[in-house]
Amino acid sequence: MGKALMVGLLPKCLLFGGLLLAGCATPVSPARQLWCDHNQPRRASAAVVAAMTRPELDEINAYNGKGARWCGWKP
Repeated sequence: MGKALMVGLLPKCLLFGGLLLAGCATPVSPARQLWCDHNQPRRASAAVVAAMTRPELDEINAYNGKGARWCGWKP
């Protein structure tokens, strides 16, 4: 009787264990959505932009470009 009980429970245990593992493997939030939730466009005034260096402008443009692609930010 013990062997028959083990054979009957084994498929159920494997199914339950598989469901538990599948739940752990699923990320809570995609990286892009997490980035979009924690960032917003950088909008500098004309005076600030005039005082910025080329590398600073390039960094802001790259950041805002990423936001436009990933999050749908509009210029």
